[in-house]
Amino acid sequence: MAAANITGSLFSFILFVYLARVLGVRAFGYLSYATTLVFYLSAFMDLGLSTYGVRESAKDISRLSEYVSNIVSFKLMIAIVLFILVVFAALIVNELIMLKILMIEAALMLFVSALATEWAFQGLEKMHMVFASFSLVPFLQLVLAYLFVRGPEDLLKFPLISFVSFLPIIAVFLRYLRFKPKIFTLDFKKIYLYLSSSVIIWAISLFAQLYNGADLLILGLYRKAEQIGYFAVARRAIGSIILLMLFLANAALPRLSATFGDKDIGKFKLATKRFLQLALMIIGLIFLPLIVFNRYIILATVGGDYLPASMPFVIMIAGAALVFFNLPFSTGLIAAGYEKDVLKQTFASACLNIAANMLLIREYGMIGAAISFVLAEALALTWILLVYRKRIGP
Repeated sequence: MAAANITGSLFSFILFVYLARVLGVRAFGYLSYATTLVFYLSAFMDLGLSTYGVRESAKDISRLSEYVSNIVSFKLMIAIVLFILVVFAALIVNELIMLKILMIEAALMLFVSALATEWAFQGLEKMHMVFASFSLVPFLQLVLAYLFVRGPEDLLKFPLISFVSFLPIIAVFLRYLRFKPKIFTLDFKKIYLYLSSSVIIWAISLFAQLYNGADLLILGLYRKAEQIGYFAVARRAIGSIILLMLFLANAALPRLSATFGDKDIGKFKLATKRFLQLALMIIGLIFLPLIVFNRYIILATVGGDYLPASMPFVIMIAGAALVFFNLPFSTGLIAAGYEKDVLKQTFASACLNIAANMLLIREYGMIGAAISFVLAEALALTWILLVYRKRIGP
């Protein structure tokens, strides 16, 4: 998982830098806005089924094909409905034709999210397959973007490139997992059984995504596309770092679940402690250099046009550090079956984040958005630590 995330993050970072440079601030802002919209829609498609699939695949490997076929088929049905809604919204919205097309093209990623099966390999702890996906896809995106995206006039090419880049790995994975499409023969009783367990986990993910992406959308209501582009650089960089810990949390979830299921609280606490030690190590190795050299990094990567992103980036590093402290404990609580407590925390943090964004962005723009992020993560960490101490012990 570490190799997968490091390799994938490296290619994604290079791609991010390349697009920011060749598209320019305005076009990059449009692309960031469209992809954020699709990111929100995808949250209503997963419904926690991926995490549920990780957990159940780890318990019973013999039912892997059944889980993959049912979950992917159900998510594909939702993707079709959401895509139709995006097309309808794009046709009636009063925007430029180019922006309408951009929205529809970006919505193709909904089908990628539906067909993705990395979660099955995480449940099996076959992380080399996850590595193949996380490394090959961004590499292919980078190569195709370099060949076909050379300026703002090529903005509409990238969503198609991003979609096509996923198709080979999706086809290989579905064949390996013996996927059988069941769109017309789906057993909704089984889906209901899955959802009864996954919906709480989905709600946690929904609120977490809400307050980790609402800032860009709210910023778009009050500021011009250029400031969205600046903030998107800071948000994307912070998000890439946090994504590393999220993937590691997903890798640790099956192991933590099995340890807690064996009623060995000592080993469970030890696993959580080691996860926390890893988070502290990453903070020391990555975050401190970013604070000191952030302006030089911006200049060397996306260029001097994006230097205004420096201040929100530094502020958001503090919030990212809080996330790194939070994840070992919140992942442990989910593994132990206390996801309802984590749901309450994410709901409270989402409410605080949105309220703070509405108040601060109007006055302070992207600086207000960065401060809102830190406030939400401070509440999240405080809440989770108190719950973990109550449920698991000191």
